Amino acid sequence: MKLSGINQTNKSKMKIANIAKRNNLDYEFVYSIITFHWNYDGIEGDWVNNLTVDDEYNKRLEIIYKILNLSNEVLDKHYVIEKIYNITKELNENILESNFLVGSQNGNYCYVSEYASYYYLKNATMDKLETLDWVDGKLNNETIVKYIFRKLFRGGSIERHNLGYLYSDLIVRLPYIETKNDTNDWTKEFIQNVYKNKTTLTDLIKMLQFCKGDKYFKQTILEALSYSGKLKVNGHETENKFIPEYRNELSEHFYSNEWTYPLRFWNKK
Repeated sequence: MKLSGINQTNKSKMKIANIAKRNNLDYEFVYSIITFHWNYDGIEGDWVNNLTVDDEYNKRLEIIYKILNLSNEVLDKHYVIEKIYNITKELNENILESNFLVGSQNGNYCYVSEYASYYYLKNATMDKLETLDWVDGKLNNETIVKYIFRKLFRGGSIERHNLGYLYSDLIVRLPYIETKNDTNDWTKEFIQNVYKNKTTLTDLIKMLQFCKGDKYFKQTILEALSYSGKLKVNGHETENKFIPEYRNELSEHFYSNEWTYPLRFWNKK
């Protein structure tokens, strides 16, 4: 399949334009990344496989690499861990939170993901980071672009325990278009309302009616709030924990395990 034959319908282009707008990114940049991985043509869309490596393929990849400021270096696990560890000590929490508050209300998976990944790794050490998944063997540019796509597509909701994703999320800087947005801290009133009543995980999603996005986006928002300690689960406080160490701890409620720790224990609280 040729790259030039993917995402050619008006429906597909409009969908990608909306994704670019929600994430404060240039349309052509987002179009290129998505077209390497997902085809919105057709009724439901589908994964892209067996791409033809031609001039268009190489040209678009090189443009993406240049925009993301990627070198041709292949990264090993130790380098990736060191960079992730260092960035967790350098990131500005105020900026992360401000971006999260705006992004969560506007369907911006990228802003939500960066906030979530930062707090997911709170209390990290080099040794603890060694325990996270390393599925790529070596991290190269194509793999980084794959993870950037998944950041746009689902905000790392499935990949957050993966070192390759975390590196791509926190280290690789996206070319955000600056916009003026009022930062309204909706979390305080929201969390007060949560604790006023007995709520289920489904109720929590319904209560985020002021956030643009589907139930999966809202689930990612809620999981991010649980990582940062704003949304607390009794018996599963995160303040002094390295959350990934608990990623395989399962709830007795089967469907709750579609959520990450600690929110999968919400219905038991």
